[in-house]
Amino acid sequence: MNTSLNIAIAAEFSLTSKIVTYLEQTDLAIDQLSIADIYPFNEEQGIRFHHKNIAHQDFADIDWHNIHYLLFAGDIEKVNLLPQVAQAGCIVIDIKGICANLTDIPVVVPSVNEQQLSQLRTHNIVSLPDPQVTQAALALNPFKQNLNQVFITSLLPASYSSQEQVEQLVGQTAQLLNGIPLDEQQTRFAFNVLPQLKANLPLQLSKIFPQLGQAIFHQVQTPVFYGMAQTLTLQLDYMVDPTQIITEWQQHPLVKYYDQPLITPVTNGEMENDQAYCYLHISQLEQTDEQLTLWTVSDEQGFSQAQMAVELLISLNREEH
Repeated sequence: MNTSLNIAIAAEFSLTSKIVTYLEQTDLAIDQLSIADIYPFNEEQGIRFHHKNIAHQDFADIDWHNIHYLLFAGDIEKVNLLPQVAQAGCIVIDIKGICANLTDIPVVVPSVNEQQLSQLRTHNIVSLPDPQVTQAALALNPFKQNLNQVFITSLLPASYSSQEQVEQLVGQTAQLLNGIPLDEQQTRFAFNVLPQLKANLPLQLSKIFPQLGQAIFHQVQTPVFYGMAQTLTLQLDYMVDPTQIITEWQQHPLVKYYDQPLITPVTNGEMENDQAYCYLHISQLEQTDEQLTLWTVSDEQGFSQAQMAVELLISLNREEH
């Protein structure tokens, strides 16, 4: 494989834009970057890479033999596009984890279980897990040899579902603040919480931590636009020194730990708005007997999808060379 890379991105506009921003900050030798159209962009939604417009191509028209990596963020309905890509020798990075539940597809969180990239060549596809799992796995990594059971409560923003749901939340919030009632047939997102269900998250986490006894996810849709928060309760086989765990978090390039102040999805969005990189923010570590609780926050799209996809690409390229 040539050291100069040809890379394609298949994602909606917002995520594509964030991926390109992170790619610009890497040392990867990218010869060609293109957008494989699976979602329509508006006319004004042009994206530039190092000051040059990125060309769009119809997915079906691309010669995948000439593409080294596809960063793919399609939904499950588009999974049938992937076999032709992988069979042509192009490595697929499955950003949304739509292949993560398949038995022989490696599920990899950069810096946590990159050794599983050795399984890549079975199908030329590697999956990031669902953002809920990525966020939990990074926080849990220091406990992986000692973790018996974990309970995870995910507070999900509208952006976790789709940009369309963000726009619905914006519209409903404005409508209600102006005293205009919603249509009774509408699902109410504004000033409301709803149960959410995403299946197979424990399976994905077990592929990352095979030694984990049990993982239970509780998921709540919240009236927050962007940014996911989680509360994690850990049952350990034996207690550990919390200061040692905190030190490990503090030394991790993708993690920031805080005694104070409390970081929330809103304050995280304000803080990271002008920053080059996003992080997983951990705080509120509490210990009782053989149980630990902690609070985490991240930008689920900017961090768990865009930035982690680029981190995974860097790791893959390093393995290939």
